[in-house]
Amino acid sequence: MKKLLLLCFLAFSLTGPALADEKIDPAAFICAELVALPTTPFEALQIDGYASAAIGNTVADPQIMALLLEQVYLACQTEPTEKVLTFWQEIRKTMPNTDESPWRADKTTCGDYSANEEDGSGFVIWLDGYNRQKSGKPASVLESDATLNAFLKSCADQPKTLLLDVLGKNAK
Repeated sequence: MKKLLLLCFLAFSLTGPALADEKIDPAAFICAELVALPTTPFEALQIDGYASAAIGNTVADPQIMALLLEQVYLACQTEPTEKVLTFWQEIRKTMPNTDESPWRADKTTCGDYSANEEDGSGFVIWLDGYNRQKSGKPASVLESDATLNAFLKSCADQPKTLLLDVLGKNAK
């Protein structure tokens, strides 16, 4: 459990551009892929954002990520050909929802992100998955370093705009 907490902490503290080449398709990601990964917070954030949008949850909650990832990982070990999203959505529905998080798809602005980029980098990864499910398009700001950097620059120029809106316009 401590290892999972450390992994989630690392995901939320890494800077965005260093992660831009690890995008997955949350709808197609299978359990065997999750179980084979040495660390999974980057993928977990994308899947949680995607699953959250599908169930109508707008809040990214880093407090539940370790437990959620642990439960999905255990479920995936028994059914390696199953899609991770199937387990993720079912387990995510059982987790408590919070309004306490500053990271919300429906409220977080570019200015909020700029004020706390270190913590917000994990939210960008989560929000990218959220946007892909919500829009129904595979476009992503995680496609490349260039795409991610263009998004971050655009966001810096629009501090009062919702982060989700700027992300949606910059996703390729």
